[in-house]
Amino acid sequence: MEGIEQARSLLMKQRYREAASLLDRLLPRDADNDELWYLRGMASLKMKNYDAAQECFGRALLLGRKSRYYQIKGMAHFEVFEMEEALDAFLEASALEPDDPTTNFFLAMCYLFLDDPRSDAYIRKAYDLNKKKTKQLLLNFYTLFLRDDPRINEAQRNAIESHIRSLKA
Repeated sequence: MEGIEQARSLLMKQRYREAASLLDRLLPRDADNDELWYLRGMASLKMKNYDAAQECFGRALLLGRKSRYYQIKGMAHFEVFEMEEALDAFLEASALEPDDPTTNFFLAMCYLFLDDPRSDAYIRKAYDLNKKKTKQLLLNFYTLFLRDDPRINEAQRNAIESHIRSLKA
């Protein structure tokens, strides 16, 4: 257990290569530990090694079917705009934990990118479940995907930011 806590600590400190190295030493001795595979996937994801991350998340899910494993698998697909795969993972997470605001938020975003009207219901559900968290997820999404988009002019940018900030948390 000490190795897992040390790996988590390294990940929290954004020392991804060190965490990966530690996990690579731990996994051969404890290859049936789903948490080790999940953390190794997290390290890979943070280092933008998406194939390795997906492989690790897949192994974690074979060993332990947990909502957060599906959720992070979905996020890894989402980051590289694999929306169908992301949607599948988030739907699996939702089947296990239907009232998770993060899962519902990302379901909404997947459906939004797929131009599917179900997006509205999921963003409303996420907001109803946890207004503050959903507002933060919206701000993060905007910052990562929209703020620097050259197709959005300054007035639009200001309006979007103002609207997100005005949401009641």
